[in-house]
Amino acid sequence: MQSPWSRLVLVALFAAGSVALGLAMGERWIDPFGSGSTMDAVILESLRWPRVMSAAAVGALLAMSGAWLQTLVGNPLAEPYILGVAGSGSVGAIIAIALVGGAIAPAIGAFLGAVVGTLAVLPFVRLGPTRLLLAGVVLAALWGAMVALALSQLGDPELRRAVQWMLGDLGSNPLPNWLLYGAGALALAIGVALGRDLDRLALGEVHAATLGTSVAWLRLVLVLLASATTGLAVAAAGTVGFVGLIVPHAVRLLIGSPHRFLLPASALCGAGLLVLADATARAIVAPAELPVGVMTALLGVPTFLWLLVRRSQWSS
Repeated sequence: MQSPWSRLVLVALFAAGSVALGLAMGERWIDPFGSGSTMDAVILESLRWPRVMSAAAVGALLAMSGAWLQTLVGNPLAEPYILGVAGSGSVGAIIAIALVGGAIAPAIGAFLGAVVGTLAVLPFVRLGPTRLLLAGVVLAALWGAMVALALSQLGDPELRRAVQWMLGDLGSNPLPNWLLYGAGALALAIGVALGRDLDRLALGEVHAATLGTSVAWLRLVLVLLASATTGLAVAAAGTVGFVGLIVPHAVRLLIGSPHRFLLPASALCGAGLLVLADATARAIVAPAELPVGVMTALLGVPTFLWLLVRRSQWSS
């Protein structure tokens, strides 16, 4: 049987292969390791490399956020979009676009909105997974209505920018990639350092408290980590759903539940998945582009329905 370390290496190879494919795919196929024309080099360096790096960073942030939220609420069906956290982040970002503008303000707005969304869903954690998911769906509808209200108040330039961003746009990331990678690396380091406490919490609050874990403090840290990573991802790429749901669940099946392996593997796998989704969105209707959120939804919706059926079979 392969060890978790060897499986982590396989996930890293998947992420590296996805980056190579993301560089090669597009309106025209370009070998990223070959000696192509000067135009190919310009396209790779100026267009595809920054976009692939943005997609990798956003995918990693969303996957880690999903892993933290699933541990926080004790439910593998939790993820930032289903629980409405990303929707509240969208509200914050659009309000920031309307009132402040600039490149950084939407990121701050998305982070504050994600914090509000996480705090709104927390009281429903103790009511069980079914009611939690229902609460998440209802809150997501509320945030959606607030997004529609905010959009109706925007002028033409801001409205065009907001709609393009909400469809999932990795081509106009307003944040520098170093900020996304720096924040992601810091959040991952904190998460891995808390791995033992997270493993205890995954087995239940009573179990964690009995073994000496401060559950209230750990919950607060998870709220901040999930909110920060979701807010940054939403600010960088808009609404890109289901990565936070699919990736942690798949990684648990591959590597297991220890968070010292789960979190880095989720980050790598999320990065690879979103790079492939964005490359496909750029290639299948070239020279036009599909919003990357469409590709993740095509993959995520059937996966979510399968998870619902599987959990129902377990319950029965």
